[in-house]
Amino acid sequence: MKEQPLYAVVYDITDDKERRKVDRVLTGYGFRVQKSVFECRLGRGDKAQLMGQLNRLQLRTGSVKMYRVYAGVATVVIGQPSSSPDDEPAYVY
Repeated sequence: MKEQPLYAVVYDITDDKERRKVDRVLTGYGFRVQKSVFECRLGRGDKAQLMGQLNRLQLRTGSVKMYRVYAGVATVVIGQPSSSPDDEPAYVY
């Protein structure tokens, strides 16, 4: 099975209520890697669904940006890297 593309989803939202709503949505699609940054593996359908859910929030105090992380592009980490659930094997029962 082909691995789904990786996206970095970042947000800058000032209102706590709006920020919690975005957090809840993004938690359903990926893993938090920093306070306002998620890594999400998304196929076309999942990407469209995520974008639809975020659009329905009608954000007024900030924005969400999504960046595709292309395979073969080196990731640079400076400092102590945090582990990602994608770094470990996953077992499905």
